[in-house]
Amino acid sequence: AKKTARDMNKSRQETILGKMLELGYIDEATYEEAMAEKLTFTDGSVSADELVAAAESDTAGSQTPKYNSYFVDEVFRDVSKDLAEKLGISETDAQTKLYNGGYQIYTTIDPHIQELAESVYEDRSNLNVTSSSGQLLQSGITIVDPSTGNVVAMVGGVGEKSANLVWNYATGKRQVGSSIKPLTVYSPALDAGVITMASTFDNYPVRLLNDTPWPKNSPQGYTGLTTIEVGVAKSINTVAIRTLEELGTKNSYNFATQKLNLPLVEDDLNESSLGLGGLTNGLSTEDMASAYATFVNGGVYNSPRLYTEVRDADGNVVLENKAETHVAMKDTTAYFMTQLLKGTMNFGTGSAYKLKGMSCAGKTGTTSDNYDRYFVGYTPYYCAAVWCGYDKNERISYSGNPSAAMWEKVMQKIADEEENKDFNKPTANYVTVNVCMDSGMLATDACAADLRGSRVETVEVLAGTAPTEFCTLHVMRDYCTEGQTLAGPYCPAESVKQVGLLDYTRTDYGPDIVADDTPYLLSTVEAKGSCPVHTTDTTTPAQSEGDGTDTGTVDPSDIPPGEEGNYPGDTTDPSTGDGTTTTPDTGDSTQDAAGNDWWNQLWDPVA
Repeated sequence: AKKTARDMNKSRQETILGKMLELGYIDEATYEEAMAEKLTFTDGSVSADELVAAAESDTAGSQTPKYNSYFVDEVFRDVSKDLAEKLGISETDAQTKLYNGGYQIYTTIDPHIQELAESVYEDRSNLNVTSSSGQLLQSGITIVDPSTGNVVAMVGGVGEKSANLVWNYATGKRQVGSSIKPLTVYSPALDAGVITMASTFDNYPVRLLNDTPWPKNSPQGYTGLTTIEVGVAKSINTVAIRTLEELGTKNSYNFATQKLNLPLVEDDLNESSLGLGGLTNGLSTEDMASAYATFVNGGVYNSPRLYTEVRDADGNVVLENKAETHVAMKDTTAYFMTQLLKGTMNFGTGSAYKLKGMSCAGKTGTTSDNYDRYFVGYTPYYCAAVWCGYDKNERISYSGNPSAAMWEKVMQKIADEEENKDFNKPTANYVTVNVCMDSGMLATDACAADLRGSRVETVEVLAGTAPTEFCTLHVMRDYCTEGQTLAGPYCPAESVKQVGLLDYTRTDYGPDIVADDTPYLLSTVEAKGSCPVHTTDTTTPAQSEGDGTDTGTVDPSDIPPGEEGNYPGDTTDPSTGDGTTTTPDTGDSTQDAAGNDWWNQLWDPVA
């Protein structure tokens, strides 16, 4: 049988001990004791001979064979690749040298965090999901220290590991969906000043694509004018695309590839890839975790690494793996991005997976047909990215987001051992302003009087970036609360109030595509026409004297000058006293000097 690295390690031990005995460095007793000592490997793995012996022993089955962790597997791959490049040899030859050369590899692993992650991932009950064709749902996770870029833990599969150097789902390139948006849309837009925390966009189709409104949201539907905070937290596709259009796809691509080292390709230079995550090759959890870690690290990007250096058997440094570090964005950009991603955990798509007793921020991701589910989240201490999916693309049926669920299970274990603290806030001149949630401009009384309720919110922005103009979208109108439309001439005062309506026009894509705020547009309310409840004058005639109205008596102040003698008196003829006569005395003249019948004018105001 072909000897494994463990077998060769044991053989090398025996060779060295024999040479030490030969040269007199140790005596026979020491040699025999050392030769009899069983080697214990730090990763828990055993040799092929030991596995065979265990299988044939009386205790066979009582021992679970252990293999290298996914982390160690990946270290071996990384070092082999780098050593091959350094020495100008093939990776196969580099692997042989690593097996036999007595090299010392210094890794970035945190054994305890690796153990915590493995405890979740080795338990299949944590992700016991099977596809309609019988595939088991798989997952990979990478956890990095944001301050260094060091990968502290990595697990590349769910369930017990069955061999060394198996496929690693943590490093495989898969689709990331909407989790790309903070990296390609929102952080570059914040950094360029294209958006602030006051910005708003219309959650409504951007255009028709093959006669179909695009982009679609998940869940489907359009809410209308929306704040950037809600757009990020709810992962609204239209908001991302509209932001990207203002930023520019080239600026987005350059930021992602040059500032955050994402291995995108030129075919990704389009709105669907950069705005929605439909990438050509996909990304690994290692790529995503290191990019998101920039938000925790004050805008400074650190390239991920699993080892720091490699020394040969004589202690000479053969490989030095320094992290590549650079400023990727302003520290204030990183701060505001974290504020937006905290919204995801507080009231957005990640709210079901918010950590208990620890500040956290993150972003979900879902691809077309639910083939891939993603989540990248972080605390002030660590950043972790998780992918879930099947070997062969198949729709994932899961109540919620399985990647966020696995993230929460691992990160909660880590958080339980850490003191809670908030994310760092960089020193800067911040101001708070009251803005309109529809226009993003300074709020007015009309914004506060919106028919839906106040549309005023307080946001924090950098001094000098706050809006300077007052909202022009909201206009005040008299509104009848009973007729639920603009007040008409017959609406009583007690039914009329002043409300703010949106004087905003958007493209009409047909009756099937209607934004939720459409009922509150001025044009919509005006289209209802006049009040359907108050259609005629229903006011009760006034009972005051001297106003020319019919009261049953004639006010002396209504009698034309010079005609006092013709005053006919009450409508009841006083001469009878029986209260039956209802016409004036026929003997009295009711015409004034000009011949006008002033009596009838007083008696019947409509005559």
